[in-house]
Amino acid sequence: MYHRFEENKYPSTNIRIEDFKDHLKLIQDEGVTFINANNFEDSLLLKKDERKILLTIDDAFLSFYKNAWPILKKDKIPFILFVSTREVGNFNYMNWNQIREIAKEEFVHIGNHSHSHEYLIDEDIKEIKSDIKNSIQILKKEIGYNSEFFSYPFGEYSLDFKKLIKDLKFRYAFG
Repeated sequence: MYHRFEENKYPSTNIRIEDFKDHLKLIQDEGVTFINANNFEDSLLLKKDERKILLTIDDAFLSFYKNAWPILKKDKIPFILFVSTREVGNFNYMNWNQIREIAKEEFVHIGNHSHSHEYLIDEDIKEIKSDIKNSIQILKKEIGYNSEFFSYPFGEYSLDFKKLIKDLKFRYAFG
């Protein structure tokens, strides 16, 4: 799971682009297969003896678009970009045109990362539901679908939050 690319003032969520390239090279050199989210379940069920990795990027920071996207696009490396819909178009975040551009590629999947990206685990379940339903509507409007993949903001969830995500028809959730 990656977040920021070459934004060195955020060391806990940043990766230098040369290190990212090294990660990708190591994965490829070791014969690990990148999983395409569009055939995620088949990838897990078939060829169980193969080593696989699902590349994910959270938050849709502009630094991803500027620094990592050209690398992934060149080699058609599959990934999921988890988008928090409230932040789209704000300072240092990708805009909808950039997200739609990326979403057109068959090796790219846009996942749901909530609307607000607040620390939702502290919120009432009704507030969480409202936030997630808002993100679902926006994603459907802007890219034509809501993903079956969800990434919990800050990677944390409660049992109620987990049940809600399942009730909202997400098939896979990441923490």
